Amino acid sequence: MPFRHAGDKNFWLDIFRGLKRLGHELRIVSVMVEDVPDDGLPIHRVPPIPIHFRPDQRMNVKHNHLAGTNNYVSKTISLPRLIRAVRRVRSEFRPDVIHFVENYGPAMLALRAAFPRIPMSISAPTYQPNRPLYDLFLEASFASFDTIVPFSDAYQRRLMELRYRPDRVRMIRWGIDTERFSPPTGVQREAARKELGLPADALVSFWTGFIQQTTEDDFHAAVKTANLVLDRGGSKFAFLFCLKPEHFKESFRASERPGLRVFGSAEAFHAARLAADVFLSPIQDARSTAAPPLAWLEALAMGIPILTTNIPGSEEAVVDGVSGLRVRSPEVASERLLELASNEGQLQRLREGARQVAVDRYSVDRSLAEYLELWSGLANGPRGRAHPRKSVNPSDAPDAQ
Repeated sequence: MPFRHAGDKNFWLDIFRGLKRLGHELRIVSVMVEDVPDDGLPIHRVPPIPIHFRPDQRMNVKHNHLAGTNNYVSKTISLPRLIRAVRRVRSEFRPDVIHFVENYGPAMLALRAAFPRIPMSISAPTYQPNRPLYDLFLEASFASFDTIVPFSDAYQRRLMELRYRPDRVRMIRWGIDTERFSPPTGVQREAARKELGLPADALVSFWTGFIQQTTEDDFHAAVKTANLVLDRGGSKFAFLFCLKPEHFKESFRASERPGLRVFGSAEAFHAARLAADVFLSPIQDARSTAAPPLAWLEALAMGIPILTTNIPGSEEAVVDGVSGLRVRSPEVASERLLELASNEGQLQRLREGARQVAVDRYSVDRSLAEYLELWSGLANGPRGRAHPRKSVNPSDAPDAQ
């Protein structure tokens, strides 16, 4: 199961532990910049080849070594190294199925020749047609795989629009441990607010980035929402903006004002999430299809409703008026927050709905059962696989977008 891991793929680590718990054998070939604790899992690390052909605007200078592997050029030239590592693992372990959780681009066309008789599947979390010929490159990167696993109904529908065979696409939502992520107690919430110096009665919103699909445009949209609210509501509100250390830049502090603070540590993020009433998480690129990000699912499981933009796929996690609110602009988002501050009943209903949606739709145990069903079907089918090269009829395929 090759996958790209930088210490934040908690879903896959939960899946791997679940497989071991159920008595299944697995090997993990992981492209990782740095060593991380394996927690008893059979992880074989493959160092990527960094390529610094242009600055990654989402990374600060201290973490430039990560930016060099977060692009398709690096992934493309690292792919042969990954394939060789999988071949070495196969010399002592014969897998029934190989599953990729990371898309390495059109170069993956070579995978079928490298592993001609082993069923293969691939995860497809996000759809972001932000480059010319995106759909053609996507088809090439999926060509070797018997089954494509989109994480949302919206992405599955998009693949159907692109003429992928229905029997080759299997939607499986990813998920989180809904026992580990649960609503904080009143004592925990109060302690977190005290740690952050927040008024006990303030409506607290937090933003975090850069999570999957979010960019600096989304950061600025969230800041605009915060400013609109603070200009009208003042001390009744608090906004906490939390970035990972590799993404934090001192320039972001220019957005700070009374009621709006910017942090760059994991400790501040965990305190902010415990203290929060609302997860403010706009995504500005309307071409995207929401996965949704794991950070959304963790927040929902903790009973934190999400305020986001109305892009394809967002409605699957953010059920409007049930687990959160979907809007089209910072101006409307600010109005929704002002309304929530004066309607504790609505806020409480959203908290309860957020938790329920997480439990009903995004349990990692459900994901594990569905992946096991998929992989068992691939391993036990005719030769274990379908015919991926026939999955898209060139005469039927739409023009690239």
